[in-house]
Amino acid sequence: MKAYLLFSGGIDSIIAAELLKKLGFEVIAVNIVSPFFERDRETLEKIAQRIGVRIIFIEAGDDYLLMLKNPKYGYGKNMNPCIDCKAYMLRKVKEIAGENIIATGDVLGQRPMSQRRDAFRAIEKLAGLEGRVLRPLSGKLLPETVYEREGIVKRENLLDLKGRSRRRHYEILREMGLEPSELPTPAGGCLLTDPSFSRRLKDLMENGELNWDNVKLLKVGRHFRVNGCKFVLGRNREENEKLRGLEKRGDIIFRARNVPGPVGLLRCREVDERTVEICASILSRYCSKASGSVDVAILKNGKLLREVKAEPLRDAERFLVR
Repeated sequence: MKAYLLFSGGIDSIIAAELLKKLGFEVIAVNIVSPFFERDRETLEKIAQRIGVRIIFIEAGDDYLLMLKNPKYGYGKNMNPCIDCKAYMLRKVKEIAGENIIATGDVLGQRPMSQRRDAFRAIEKLAGLEGRVLRPLSGKLLPETVYEREGIVKRENLLDLKGRSRRRHYEILREMGLEPSELPTPAGGCLLTDPSFSRRLKDLMENGELNWDNVKLLKVGRHFRVNGCKFVLGRNREENEKLRGLEKRGDIIFRARNVPGPVGLLRCREVDERTVEICASILSRYCSKASGSVDVAILKNGKLLREVKAEPLRDAERFLVR
């Protein structure tokens, strides 16, 4: 029998995978891919290979953004809809798991919003998986699952981990023959818990611009809202290159000609001349070596529209998305 394990590549999901293997299941690691989750696919593949499991990647779709706009259980401290998000992931796993086991690396009490007993029940109900989510790391402390009632899994083979301490985790890993220092470390974290990123995301929602192309922009540069339009400035050479890579047809690109400076990207449904002038002046403000006006090239779809002399806008910060 197969066990489909929601897999982040962290220590919890690694232990869960090893335990499920020990119980005799063929483990399929499932990772949900989204710009909100900072995980490197190549690193996850190395971890899966190291522990001997197959990994499947599923892209979060537009249905994720619909959930994000109005999560049933609301947000955490920032824009993190943890309960709805975990339920979304489990629904995606359910779509491919069939009658096989569905499991997670959840630890009871490790996270305040999504890893409480009542949160586990809410997640299962929202995912249509009541009693059908195996959490082997805390299984002894949780209600009996369908898999236990049917004799597929024995409760005595599950663990009783609880809380935020990781001391027992490392002991268990070593007992399984895995040295923590030898395991690749995936970049961690969910951007929806980051205050600065969350403010940018909220700005997108308030302006009716929530789509994946715009979400990808949120990870790069300084963000401004100018006359209802989104304007982004790179903060260094790497971000300038990323911005150019995120350019879509219809975007307007701003570049300083006579001094080193950032690349600017303007994205808007309708752009007027005043907005372009303000954006050129904002760019001029952030050209560090500029002592006066800056020659700014304005391009669209790879073609030069014109070049303007832009005076630095001294109060450019008033347009920042904060």
